Amino acid sequence: MFFSSSQPLVALDIGAHSVKLAQLKKGRKGFELVNFGMIQLPEDTVLDGELENPQALADALRNLLKSEKIKNKNAVIGISGQSVIIKKISVPLMSEEELIEMIREEAEQYIPFDIDEVHLDFAIVKAEGEVPVEKGATNEERQMDVIIVAVRKEVIQKYTDVFKEIGMKVKVVDLSAFALENAFELNYEVDRDAAIALVNIGGSMTNINIMEAGVTAFSRDITIGGSTISEEIQKNMSIGFKEAEKIKLGMIPREMNRADIIAQVKDAVEFICGELRKTFDMYEKTSDMKVSKVYLSGGSCLLEGIDLLIHQNLKMEVEVVNSFRNVYCNSKNFDEQYIEAMGPIAAIPVGLALRSINDK
Repeated sequence: MFFSSSQPLVALDIGAHSVKLAQLKKGRKGFELVNFGMIQLPEDTVLDGELENPQALADALRNLLKSEKIKNKNAVIGISGQSVIIKKISVPLMSEEELIEMIREEAEQYIPFDIDEVHLDFAIVKAEGEVPVEKGATNEERQMDVIIVAVRKEVIQKYTDVFKEIGMKVKVVDLSAFALENAFELNYEVDRDAAIALVNIGGSMTNINIMEAGVTAFSRDITIGGSTISEEIQKNMSIGFKEAEKIKLGMIPREMNRADIIAQVKDAVEFICGELRKTFDMYEKTSDMKVSKVYLSGGSCLLEGIDLLIHQNLKMEVEVVNSFRNVYCNSKNFDEQYIEAMGPIAAIPVGLALRSINDK
């Protein structure tokens, strides 16, 4: 959706449990991985996409930037959660200048926040004919599809203040759902005749981007993720959350019944799939297409067999993505096994790293 090659940025994907960093550079053969790293965050640093502990994030960022020897002071970050509103609307074909003038009025109908308390942006995703260049060339008989994005100013300000404290500048604020699209388009062939779902299951947030005929048609963030599975194990086994996290990833103590653990994992994944199905139904009510395939990414891909469980629940094809599939990774600089393991986890930071200072 937004590929750039000039003035690369340091991409930082700030999640509930960790911060992931990526840097790409574009050469003659395509994109090359320059840096990739991650660091854990203290509990409750970020909740539902909102920053709750700025100092903890600042400390983590300093440590991560130091360990990766980052000199670039310009960053791109991804935003997701309940403070983000994404809405696709159809309006008469008009110039971008006219669209800018009317977008605020249109946005007020769909945004549950005071319009003065949000940052607004938009992107034209489809138009019936050429978008007029000159003002006044509006065509009422033809339509254009526009995605409106609104993010609460307070949420962005908290993040930018942290970066200012550590001596960096946030040059681009992207949406995590759109970063998924960019990473996908870099690594996979886009099917222009189908509707697919890009699903990134993080720790406490799941980002969903439904692409129809190659463009974003519906997007939603839901506040459930891999922690849902751990919490199910924690509740049923009467143990701590950290121990439940280890069990989720296969480190099951001998005294525990493996069949019971598997049943709890299945129950939690079924709950997540219920939310995915609900999202697909919301999209399909306004489209002639049905979601035919899920491309899965996120930290929860570390759970062995999660793709099969989702396939069994949704009754559709599920593929775990490799975000480095078309990215050159020099074996002298990166451990090949580590990069392969990180492929599904790196979707959002790789998508963010494709942005540049000059981007909209």
